[in-house]
Amino acid sequence: MRHRLLIRYLVASLLSCLLCARARAEGTNSSPSSATSKSRVVLVRDPSSVSSFTADATKVRTMVAVGINTLTGEMDEAAAWRHFVGSNDVVGIKINTQAGPLQSTRRSVVEAIARCLRVAGVAATNIYVFDRDPIQMRAAGYLKPGTTNQMQEVSIIDGSGWEPIAYFQDNLAGKLIWGDLLFGKDLDPDLSKRSHLPKLVTETITKLINVPVLQNHDACGLAGCLYNLSLGMVDNTRRFETGGQRGDPMIAEICNMPALRGKLVLNVMDGLIAGYAGGLGFKPRFSWNYGALYFSTDPVAIDTLCVDALEGKGREARVPPIRPLATHIATANHLGLGQSSPANIDLSETKP
Repeated sequence: MRHRLLIRYLVASLLSCLLCARARAEGTNSSPSSATSKSRVVLVRDPSSVSSFTADATKVRTMVAVGINTLTGEMDEAAAWRHFVGSNDVVGIKINTQAGPLQSTRRSVVEAIARCLRVAGVAATNIYVFDRDPIQMRAAGYLKPGTTNQMQEVSIIDGSGWEPIAYFQDNLAGKLIWGDLLFGKDLDPDLSKRSHLPKLVTETITKLINVPVLQNHDACGLAGCLYNLSLGMVDNTRRFETGGQRGDPMIAEICNMPALRGKLVLNVMDGLIAGYAGGLGFKPRFSWNYGALYFSTDPVAIDTLCVDALEGKGREARVPPIRPLATHIATANHLGLGQSSPANIDLSETKP
């Protein structure tokens, strides 16, 4: 038995090295034009969309429609969404429920996106809303009996699980806990240097829509688009955000893996209620009704603008700046994942 496990381990290690090498090559060999072209970001703001930290679902639907139409230049909703998905696609909507029910990706945002995908011709059975932990998802209002059948709601841990041969490897070894792929296995039961991707992403979905929530992170500066695609996506990530680690360059390198980079088509930042200090986690003292949604194909550009927004609010409250911690954003720019220079970001702000 241990002999077979060792053979699987060696084969998996070889395949993972090939994947990581390919990812790094793609990042470092980006064309000069991609390094200088501007990234489009649309910011839709409606302060009335949130009241007493509760989002108005009707107004959120309007904000989503306005945002995607403005981003694509289309007047027709279905035509706008067909810029990103086709009727034969299987679409994964990655949410973030790590910060607790009051600071997770709002269900109203996700349901608005899922409705638009169906209008564009994607079947409800081909729309997967997912995150890692089923307990956190249920607390945030997902995975509950009797909820809508207009999209599939799954957790990675309770669903198809982790892909053994698609993982990110780093020299930092992390202590495995429940939910990690190798937890409790005969081979290296306590520590691992690998972070595995979900099978849902590697085997099932063809297009990925990233829907994080606007929240600072005490270790990494920002738990934004890049964070949600990396440390919010794979297993065994605590090693990258504890003990003085800031998730750099790991966040960017995980996002650069072909299985993620090649499928990501859209980022929608849920900034309806934003947290500028004390994150991850909902802190009423450091949260405000921002009433904002950001739309872009570029996760780096959105994160850059969100750092500006959170730091502006933080200066008013005299809390420490987050920019010095969010160095992974510049690293992602260096890997060709998007634009972090304000001069290379074309921001369009609009109202519903």
